[in-house]
Amino acid sequence: MSLECHNAFILHRRPYRETSQLVDLFCQDVGRVSLVYKGGRSNTRMKRGMAQPFTLLQVSYFGRGSLKTLKSIEAQSQVVPLVEERLFLAMYINELLYRLLQAETACDGLFESYQDTLLAIAGSAEPQVALRHFELTLLETLGYAVNFEEDIYSGELIEAGFEYQYQQQAGFFAKQAIHKKDQVYTGEELLAFSCRDFSTPSLLKAAKRFCRQALAHLLGDKPLHSRALFLVK
Repeated sequence: MSLECHNAFILHRRPYRETSQLVDLFCQDVGRVSLVYKGGRSNTRMKRGMAQPFTLLQVSYFGRGSLKTLKSIEAQSQVVPLVEERLFLAMYINELLYRLLQAETACDGLFESYQDTLLAIAGSAEPQVALRHFELTLLETLGYAVNFEEDIYSGELIEAGFEYQYQQQAGFFAKQAIHKKDQVYTGEELLAFSCRDFSTPSLLKAAKRFCRQALAHLLGDKPLHSRALFLVK
């Protein structure tokens, strides 16, 4: 029996048979992994709090198919303290990863970004800034990074004082006479996005709009359950 051992966070879990759980983990070295946690619903294990979301875990598992079997699980840290709005934001991030990550595909740097984002959401005065940073990092990691500095058609540099339209999965181009208002951004906003500057309410609002549009194509028509609990701003 060959064991895999990784640092991990729980993304999603659900009941399986009488006493077990199906658990999806975000592992540091191998990305998303699905496994069976035998006895994971028993009172003893649940009371120990070993398998709680937003807790850094050390896990070992085995199996050759797409569904592995958990061997051991141990908390490496206390659960990140998340309440109310901040908890819903973290649940939203978990659902993005659960929906968008390919199984057992390494994502360089994304695990560390996820961990940093949880801490920032818990402790930051403005958790929405941390959320925007993570969404852009996720897009880059998935191969959907957008060039905020260059017009995709003319090749000219984006300039403050002009307006640009967003084209899904492509980038931005100078605004045309016929356009969709919600897909128009100012040059100032795009240049701020390029250096992750969300320092004003208007920039933060525009960044939220862009991230929603960019992620919508990847998520498809199936709604996010976390948005039923809280409308992510």
